Amino acid sequence: AGADSGAAGASVVRALRDQGVRAVVFEAERPGAGGSGFPAALVTPRLDAGDIGIAALHAQAVERAGHLYAATPDAVTGNGVLQLPQAPRDAARFEKIARQPIWAEGAMVVLDEDAAAALAGEATGQGGLSMRGACAVRPAAVLSDWLGDADMRSERVTRLERTDGRWRLIGERSAVLAEVDAVVVAAGWGSAALLDGHDPAPRLSPVRGQADWVEGAVTTNAMAWGGYAVPTGQGVLYGATHDRGVTDTAPRAEDSERNLATLRARLPGLATKIEAAGQAQRRAAIRATTPDRLPLAGALDDGLYLLGGLGSRGFCVAPVLAEHVAALILNRPSPLPRDLAARVSPNRAALIRNPLAPSSPASEV
Repeated sequence: AGADSGAAGASVVRALRDQGVRAVVFEAERPGAGGSGFPAALVTPRLDAGDIGIAALHAQAVERAGHLYAATPDAVTGNGVLQLPQAPRDAARFEKIARQPIWAEGAMVVLDEDAAAALAGEATGQGGLSMRGACAVRPAAVLSDWLGDADMRSERVTRLERTDGRWRLIGERSAVLAEVDAVVVAAGWGSAALLDGHDPAPRLSPVRGQADWVEGAVTTNAMAWGGYAVPTGQGVLYGATHDRGVTDTAPRAEDSERNLATLRARLPGLATKIEAAGQAQRRAAIRATTPDRLPLAGALDDGLYLLGGLGSRGFCVAPVLAEHVAALILNRPSPLPRDLAARVSPNRAALIRNPLAPSSPASEV
């Protein structure tokens, strides 16, 4: 199997390893060079009050991810995530979400204003939803552990060719890098170019995201509200911007100002501490998203598999989706129920028949 080595690729390597298969990884840059290269990441489910299937997929994903990260040395930087309201209707939505039967016991707890303030470390003026099964992780620790015994090849795959029942991985200057029985494309936004021309081609769109972080004595519980604040173990990461259609990853001072303003509008006390901590560091990367905002996990062709379109929830959904892909490769039972596997299939009807159909953002966070 070949894969890029961010959250998706590392998850595929781990899933195959647990099935007794050692993966070969083709990595053009370095592990974590893309969206998985920030000092911390939130592991939070997509909350959907209107689509129980999507909610169930994410409930399964966050529970599985939490177990795996807890067993990964030095990975978890914070347990539990406080979801703060984004709109007045969210209080009622949080109640409905917490009552969904898909969550593990105690995983979703609605908090009043005082309880939310206690977790936030300052008054929020509102209650919130305590996602106790969610967490914050250190991506570098996850990638190091899961890629530790993989066969890593520092080469860029530029295209794939089907030849005599196998897949040929072609590199720069048309060099043949490998011939394999099965290949998993897990290259984030880079998957779009690698699979350009394949029928069907994955419908991926880029969304640029920049986040900032400070180090020092300042810390926080993990929180999200449209923006987020995440403990890194050495400080706090906060952000992030969402600029659709932008692929430039050069950090921007104005985006740092946007991130700080987003933080200050919701958590002014934390923003003040962060400003006092000294110069923030900043980084930008490209998320890959799909028209219906659901991941792509499954077979594209005979022996060709895709794990992508993870958006901003890669560290939540990648572990269980990688186990699904590994099961398909090895013809073993998948952890995903059949209906949920169909929802994330790269060949799903929602993307082929009506690729521009929007999801239902009114019911989803």
